[in-house]
Amino acid sequence: MNLEAINYFCCKKSIFDDNNCGIIMVFILHRYIFRELLKVFVLSAVALSVIMSLGSLLRPIQEYGVGPAQVVDLLGYFLPITMTFVLPVAALFATSLVYGRFAADNEFDACKASGISPAMLVYPGLILAIVVAIANLILSFHIVPAYVHRAESSIKADAKQILFRNIHRQGYYNLPGGQFRIYADAADAKSSSLFGVVIMDTEKGINRKLITAESATINFDSSSGGASEVKVFAKNAFQFDQYGGIFFKAISVIGQFASLMKDDVKFKKIEQINAIKTSPITYYPIAVTAWDAYERMAMELLAGEISKVVAEPNNNFYQLYNKDKLIRFSGKNCSIAKEQNQIKLTGEVSLFEYDRKSGELLKSYKGQELFLQLSTETEKRPSTLLIITFPNALWLDRGVEYVKPRYTAQELSLPGSVMAKLGEDVIATVEQHKYIPQPSPQLAILIQDLSRKIRVTFLEIEAEIHSRLVFGIGCISLILSGIGLGIRFRGGHLLTAFGVSSIPAAVLLIFIMAGKNITKNQSSEAGAGFGVAFMWIGLLVLTIYAFVLYRKLLRN
Repeated sequence: MNLEAINYFCCKKSIFDDNNCGIIMVFILHRYIFRELLKVFVLSAVALSVIMSLGSLLRPIQEYGVGPAQVVDLLGYFLPITMTFVLPVAALFATSLVYGRFAADNEFDACKASGISPAMLVYPGLILAIVVAIANLILSFHIVPAYVHRAESSIKADAKQILFRNIHRQGYYNLPGGQFRIYADAADAKSSSLFGVVIMDTEKGINRKLITAESATINFDSSSGGASEVKVFAKNAFQFDQYGGIFFKAISVIGQFASLMKDDVKFKKIEQINAIKTSPITYYPIAVTAWDAYERMAMELLAGEISKVVAEPNNNFYQLYNKDKLIRFSGKNCSIAKEQNQIKLTGEVSLFEYDRKSGELLKSYKGQELFLQLSTETEKRPSTLLIITFPNALWLDRGVEYVKPRYTAQELSLPGSVMAKLGEDVIATVEQHKYIPQPSPQLAILIQDLSRKIRVTFLEIEAEIHSRLVFGIGCISLILSGIGLGIRFRGGHLLTAFGVSSIPAAVLLIFIMAGKNITKNQSSEAGAGFGVAFMWIGLLVLTIYAFVLYRKLLRN
């Protein structure tokens, strides 16, 4: 750029006075600087976005085995996500580079000699800083959460291909949720069918089981708000567990595609964040903990009722029912397991099965142990359906006793008396637990865990909102400091200014990260307020630094 030519063009035209000449000269300078800023900014933003987006694809590729076509779709979804971090870096690089080169070529000194204030030359960089700050706030509060949701939906829409691709490739697939692993000799993706199926419960504990079946059908459900579900429906299956083996005409196993990023406060829209604060049960991580505590409370209430009934000298049979059958059972002792939601009856246990419509006695059993637990095959949580397991029972048929390795009754409804005590508000029911004044140690731990998770989530929300605001607004001070450092280090290498200006950026990020951690780790609102204040102090320090830097430049 030739400043003497600009000066000559402006001042030699008779139609312009000195004032107009100065205005036109400043306008041309602003347009020149802004064009250079925009060129470097766009190129660096595109390059950094592609690199960071490719890095973001590593986790879904490793954990879900997405295909090549899916990678291309995800790349488009991850680009806006990475822009939140890329835009400030690209703007910082562009301003430090352009203004550093502008000063290194003595154009900055020429402008001062022509009577143009150095502060006027900052306006293009200031406009870019304001645009980046606004874009960053819009991205972090609205656009990024939307694209995170789209990326997750894209992965889960391809869930069927992911499952069958893994079975074809390695012969097995770990169902989402980490509990079940499914093996198959052959798979047909078109009919969603598996053949020669073995399903293994890989969860540690006494409930480990193995299911074998000739064939199975895979169904996918994305209607649940927290995670998509995959249901394996096996036909003519044998199940082996600690009670022995049993044959099922049909049995199902449910797994969930856990969220990659969506179930994290930092990937929520502001309206979703407000919804969580209003109703915490809408946040899936809180909901899972609440459901666990709710189900434990249901089993403890049921165990209490059964204990009272079987302790009575007369009419000591407790009854449950499903849509077809009425089950009446009794025993001498009733207890609930510590490790799991399982009720155990021992000591001369009797069970009678009736037709619910006619009242006719169908079967009767007796034995030493009977178990009740909540069904894990239901698609709805918290579960309100029960399963009765009666291992090694004696079946009384026309006066003849037969040994039945295991009797089961499924889809039994929780009694109305228990449901009335539980109520519909899961979190309120768990936190108040008014019908269990002295909860068991296991239930007490779950209640404390729920309260802790709600408190931590609210603190995370507070930290996330303020960190987004501080980082977004801080882009202005950050980019302005990049301009000042670019001019100040004009005598060195052009990238020196960018390297030096990255130090204030790192300091701001340290303040933000430290403030977020302080906020999350506090047990009171006062402590959380200190963490929030710490983040804003970082922005204040950066703003003061930029102000001092410009004062020195204008003074010199």
